[in-house]
Amino acid sequence: MKKRIENPAKITPAYEDSGLFAKPPTELVVKLIPKFGKNSRQDVIIKGLVENGVEIDVIFAGRRKRDAAELVTLLKRKWESANYRLPKGFKAPERKDVYVPTRVQGSWRTRVVEDEQEPSLYAKEYQLLVARWAFNSEGGAFRSFGEPPFREQIVRVAES
Repeated sequence: MKKRIENPAKITPAYEDSGLFAKPPTELVVKLIPKFGKNSRQDVIIKGLVENGVEIDVIFAGRRKRDAAELVTLLKRKWESANYRLPKGFKAPERKDVYVPTRVQGSWRTRVVEDEQEPSLYAKEYQLLVARWAFNSEGGAFRSFGEPPFREQIVRVAES
Protein backbone atom coordinates (compact mmCIF):
# COMPACT_ATOMS: atom_id res chain seq x y z
CA MET A 1 0.00 0.00 0.00
CA LYS A 2 1.26 3.45 -0.90
CA LYS A 3 2.20 5.68 2.01
CA ARG A 4 0.11 8.85 2.10
CA ILE A 5 1.75 12.21 2.65
CA GLU A 6 0.75 13.36 6.13
CA ASN A 7 0.82 17.08 5.37
CA PRO A 8 -1.36 17.94 2.34
CA ALA A 9 0.56 21.23 1.92
CA LYS A 10 3.58 19.17 0.82
CA ILE A 11 1.72 17.68 -2.15
CA THR A 12 3.22 19.12 -5.33
CA PRO A 13 1.27 19.43 -8.61
CA ALA A 14 3.54 16.77 -10.13
CA TYR A 15 2.86 14.32 -7.29
CA GLU A 16 -0.89 14.99 -7.38
CA ASP A 17 -1.18 14.64 -11.16
CA SER A 18 0.92 11.46 -11.27
CA GLY A 19 -1.69 9.82 -9.05
CA LEU A 20 -4.71 11.23 -10.87
CA PHE A 21 -3.74 10.97 -14.53
CA ALA A 22 -2.15 7.55 -14.91
CA LYS A 23 -3.57 7.03 -18.41
CA PRO A 24 -3.01 9.33 -21.40
CA PRO A 25 -5.35 12.34 -21.53
CA THR A 26 -8.36 12.42 -23.82
CA GLU A 27 -10.58 15.30 -24.89
CA LEU A 28 -14.35 15.15 -25.42
CA VAL A 29 -17.63 16.97 -24.87
CA VAL A 30 -19.68 15.75 -21.91
CA LYS A 31 -23.22 16.88 -21.07
CA LEU A 32 -22.94 17.55 -17.33
CA ILE A 33 -26.25 17.10 -15.51
CA PRO A 34 -27.32 18.40 -12.06
CA LYS A 35 -26.47 15.25 -10.07
CA PHE A 36 -23.68 15.92 -7.61
CA GLY A 37 -21.67 14.07 -5.02
CA LYS A 38 -18.37 13.95 -3.19
CA ASN A 39 -16.02 11.14 -2.32
CA SER A 40 -13.98 10.55 0.85
CA ARG A 41 -11.36 13.05 -0.38
CA GLN A 42 -14.06 15.69 -0.88
CA ASP A 43 -13.51 15.72 -4.65
CA VAL A 44 -16.44 17.13 -6.64
CA ILE A 45 -18.31 14.48 -8.65
CA ILE A 46 -20.83 15.50 -11.31
CA LYS A 47 -22.76 13.02 -13.42
CA GLY A 48 -22.28 13.40 -17.13
CA LEU A 49 -23.71 11.94 -20.32
CA VAL A 50 -21.50 10.84 -23.20
CA GLU A 51 -22.38 9.13 -26.50
CA ASN A 52 -25.65 7.19 -26.56
CA GLY A 53 -26.69 8.64 -23.18
CA VAL A 54 -24.15 6.60 -21.19
CA GLU A 55 -23.89 8.07 -17.69
CA ILE A 56 -20.43 8.55 -16.18
CA ASP A 57 -18.88 10.15 -13.12
CA VAL A 58 -16.89 13.28 -13.93
CA ILE A 59 -14.44 13.95 -11.11
CA PHE A 60 -12.83 17.28 -10.29
CA ALA A 61 -10.05 16.28 -7.91
CA GLY A 62 -7.24 17.82 -5.94
CA ARG A 63 -6.39 21.44 -6.63
CA ARG A 64 -8.94 21.59 -9.46
CA LYS A 65 -12.01 20.98 -7.28
CA ARG A 66 -12.21 24.63 -6.11
CA ASP A 67 -12.57 25.80 -9.72
CA ALA A 68 -15.53 23.47 -10.26
CA ALA A 69 -17.70 25.62 -7.95
CA GLU A 70 -18.83 27.90 -10.81
CA LEU A 71 -19.94 24.90 -12.87
CA VAL A 72 -21.84 23.41 -9.90
CA THR A 73 -23.58 26.75 -9.30
CA LEU A 74 -24.56 27.02 -12.97
CA LEU A 75 -26.02 23.50 -12.98
CA LYS A 76 -27.97 24.17 -9.78
CA ARG A 77 -29.41 27.39 -11.26
CA LYS A 78 -30.42 25.62 -14.48
CA TRP A 79 -32.14 22.87 -12.46
CA GLU A 80 -34.00 25.37 -10.26
CA SER A 81 -35.01 27.39 -13.33
CA ALA A 82 -36.34 24.27 -15.09
CA ASN A 83 -38.50 23.44 -12.06
CA TYR A 84 -39.52 26.98 -11.01
CA ARG A 85 -43.25 27.60 -11.15
CA LEU A 86 -43.97 24.59 -13.29
CA PRO A 87 -47.57 24.94 -14.59
CA LYS A 88 -50.07 22.34 -13.41
CA GLY A 89 -50.33 19.38 -15.71
CA PHE A 90 -46.75 19.73 -16.96
CA LYS A 91 -44.36 16.93 -16.21
CA ALA A 92 -41.29 17.92 -14.21
CA PRO A 93 -38.08 17.57 -16.23
CA GLU A 94 -35.71 14.71 -15.62
CA ARG A 95 -32.17 15.58 -14.57
CA LYS A 96 -30.77 14.32 -17.88
CA ASP A 97 -32.92 16.92 -19.68
CA VAL A 98 -31.09 19.78 -17.93
CA TYR A 99 -27.42 19.89 -18.86
CA VAL A 100 -24.38 22.02 -19.62
CA PRO A 101 -22.28 20.87 -22.59
CA THR A 102 -18.69 20.97 -21.34
CA ARG A 103 -15.48 20.30 -23.22
CA VAL A 104 -13.18 18.36 -20.91
CA GLN A 105 -9.65 17.07 -21.05
CA GLY A 106 -8.95 14.26 -18.65
CA SER A 107 -8.05 10.67 -18.03
CA TRP A 108 -10.40 7.68 -17.93
CA ARG A 109 -10.42 5.12 -15.15
CA THR A 110 -12.73 2.22 -14.48
CA ARG A 111 -14.11 1.07 -11.18
CA VAL A 112 -15.54 -2.37 -10.54
CA VAL A 113 -18.67 -2.31 -8.35
CA GLU A 114 -21.21 -4.85 -7.24
CA ASP A 115 -24.25 -5.01 -9.53
CA GLU A 116 -27.36 -3.60 -7.80
CA GLN A 117 -29.77 -6.16 -9.31
CA GLU A 118 -27.52 -9.20 -8.94
CA PRO A 119 -25.13 -9.01 -5.94
CA SER A 120 -23.03 -11.94 -7.19
CA LEU A 121 -22.18 -10.04 -10.40
CA TYR A 122 -19.94 -7.07 -10.89
CA ALA A 123 -20.28 -4.09 -13.20
CA LYS A 124 -17.80 -1.56 -14.53
CA GLU A 125 -18.31 2.14 -13.86
CA TYR A 126 -16.46 4.67 -15.95
CA GLN A 127 -14.99 7.76 -14.34
CA LEU A 128 -13.39 10.72 -16.05
CA LEU A 129 -10.80 12.59 -13.99
CA VAL A 130 -10.77 16.14 -15.29
CA ALA A 131 -7.63 18.24 -15.82
CA ARG A 132 -9.12 21.10 -17.91
CA TRP A 133 -12.66 22.08 -18.83
CA ALA A 134 -14.55 24.82 -20.68
CA PHE A 135 -18.20 25.80 -21.03
CA ASN A 136 -20.46 28.77 -21.79
CA SER A 137 -21.73 30.61 -18.70
CA GLU A 138 -25.31 31.79 -18.23
CA GLY A 139 -24.46 35.07 -19.91
CA GLY A 140 -22.90 33.27 -22.86
CA ALA A 141 -19.30 34.04 -21.90
CA PHE A 142 -16.78 31.29 -22.62
CA ARG A 143 -15.24 30.05 -19.34
CA SER A 144 -12.14 27.88 -19.12
CA PHE A 145 -10.57 26.28 -16.03
CA GLY A 146 -7.87 23.85 -14.97
CA GLU A 147 -4.48 23.06 -16.42
CA PRO A 148 -2.96 20.18 -18.37
CA PRO A 149 -1.67 17.28 -16.28
CA PHE A 150 1.72 18.28 -14.89
CA ARG A 151 3.53 15.51 -16.75
CA GLU A 152 2.15 16.85 -20.05
CA GLN A 153 3.44 20.35 -19.26
CA ILE A 154 6.98 18.98 -18.92
CA VAL A 155 6.75 17.26 -22.32
CA ARG A 156 5.48 20.46 -24.00
CA VAL A 157 8.37 22.51 -22.58
CA ALA A 158 10.87 19.90 -23.73
CA GLU A 159 9.38 19.86 -27.26
CA SER A 160 9.55 23.67 -27.63
